[in-house]
Amino acid sequence: MRDRYVAAMDKLYLACAFICCASVVAMTVLIATGVFSRYVLHIGAFYSEPISIFLAIQLTFYGAAVCYRANAHLRLEIVENAVPPLMGRILRGVIDLLMAGVSVFMVVFGANLVDATLFQSYPEFEYVRVGVVYTAIPLGGLVTLLFVIEKALVAPESRGTVELPGTPPAGGDITGRTI
Repeated sequence: MRDRYVAAMDKLYLACAFICCASVVAMTVLIATGVFSRYVLHIGAFYSEPISIFLAIQLTFYGAAVCYRANAHLRLEIVENAVPPLMGRILRGVIDLLMAGVSVFMVVFGANLVDATLFQSYPEFEYVRVGVVYTAIPLGGLVTLLFVIEKALVAPESRGTVELPGTPPAGGDITGRTI
């Protein structure tokens, strides 16, 4: 059961990382297209800014979950390492509880925000509902909560950095040689 949960979280992690990468690439293309069309073609591209904002919302909430699982999220690791090992474990437990609380807050209040804005539309895109764009808040909170559960309960020994496929092992370069 534990191995299946970790494998599912690996897939979820990669899916979220893909969403983040795709969002950054799409935002870059959209903004470049908007600048080109405005300053070279002298035609304002009405779509580049609002779609970039939609993508930034996705990037923010799914990216936070990815960073949490990869241990790249903002935290005071220096404090964890400065205290005795027992105190460090207690501190990590408190941090896990706080992260779980923030995640539940995002799920509950994010779902309320989605519900409240579901029938509002953007002026530039009347067919795109604001609530649909904001679904990244409760979903990102749920993904983060699943990662918190994994780190705290299912695989507490996997607190190290998660390596993406094709990345060099720690301490080595792309060929696997030790640096």
